[in-house]
Amino acid sequence: MKIKATFFVVMVVVLAAFCVTLAFGIVTTFKTGPFTGSIDLGVPCNDVNMSKPVSSELLSGDKYTNYDVNMCNVRLTFTRFDKPLLDVTSVMGNVGVETSLIISGCDKDTISLYPREINKMSGTVGKGYKSESGSTLYMARYYISSYAFGDIQIWDNETMMISALKTIHVTEAAT
Repeated sequence: MKIKATFFVVMVVVLAAFCVTLAFGIVTTFKTGPFTGSIDLGVPCNDVNMSKPVSSELLSGDKYTNYDVNMCNVRLTFTRFDKPLLDVTSVMGNVGVETSLIISGCDKDTISLYPREINKMSGTVGKGYKSESGSTLYMARYYISSYAFGDIQIWDNETMMISALKTIHVTEAAT
């Protein structure tokens, strides 16, 4: 009888550990254009929508294409240039994140910026408060390659942003 009780206790512990592992390992995968990736937002996410790529050019004449992925209130944008323009050995600057936060309506005096490694590359993370709506926008930008960088935007969920920053993994197909 003691063996059955011990076996039952061991099985309960093993099953509990398995359930905890499942609850915290909720990976969502995506593929858009030359980018393939995965991210764990900390919540189940089956709502993944990809927009059609949008191509444009800078004033300099350099051409680029944006690829957007929207999933469970998270926006991922991947910008890929037609030629290598990014120095991935340098530190990712703050300007792009700060400008995006301001364009999104965040009050300039509420913006905080931090350097951070994302997807094993140099990146910048920021947050800003939009008093008009009472919301906080979390944004990150990081290098993917000398051709591309990625953005992450999440409204009002710092925990989800931290999970995204730690778990996003993006690869780019060779050109």
